[in-house]
Amino acid sequence: MPFAKIDDSLSLYYHIKGDGLPVVFIHPFVMGHNVFMRQEALANRYKTIFFDLAGHGRSTKGNKPVSIAGLADDLKKMLDELGIKKAVLCGYSHGGLVAQEFALKYPERSEALILSGGFSKIDTLIPKLIIKLVQVMVQFGQVSLAAKWQAKFHQCDQEDEKEIFELARLSDAHRSYEYIKSGLQYDSSSQLHKLDIPILLIYGSLEKPMHRYRIPFLKKAPQTQVVYIKNGTHQLPPRSHQEFNAIIDTFLKPLQKKKAGLG
Repeated sequence: MPFAKIDDSLSLYYHIKGDGLPVVFIHPFVMGHNVFMRQEALANRYKTIFFDLAGHGRSTKGNKPVSIAGLADDLKKMLDELGIKKAVLCGYSHGGLVAQEFALKYPERSEALILSGGFSKIDTLIPKLIIKLVQVMVQFGQVSLAAKWQAKFHQCDQEDEKEIFELARLSDAHRSYEYIKSGLQYDSSSQLHKLDIPILLIYGSLEKPMHRYRIPFLKKAPQTQVVYIKNGTHQLPPRSHQEFNAIIDTFLKPLQKKKAGLG
């Protein structure tokens, strides 16, 4: 299995498929890279990069506390190891915070930003309560229960549920807790004006509490595009994958052509 050595205590599992414009996918807490299994279909056009964050999936947990900023640094070091100078960042839910932090910290390495169910700061009641419920589970060592919860809500079919659970249950309780805690404290709202790259926000039409999070992006980064998937829930990458992939492809085609010198 391929691993990128970040430091003496941390190695990140990664999986690359396809060629072309690099697109790296960043998963939420108590999950692994395979929540994006349905995005492997994009490999016929792009270099798709999937990986497990520190303390999640097949990656080691390292000896440093996890934070959004630290996870962004880990990603930069992984891309260095892989020889990838610039990539599109596609973050799902909490993973979108890592994507934002990377784009803000390393703009020269960021081609574009795609956020699924994205937010610059989580402050609405229902989403925050759901996140805190998982946080309590891992705080008391109930990683398997949290993994079952995640797998159940992210399944496209029963086989998907099993695969997602098997990787999610490998999450380290302490690192998962730190990832959640850091995300709950994160706020990039005052920094969004610095994002001088194409931005795409994708929301499910049914995840109404999340829709308001588009507003800071539209105000401070007016190049932001917002797309809603009809009858979509928060779990778009697995459960609305056909529409999700088509939207990403449409967004990335001009960038791919530009990179190839065809635009």
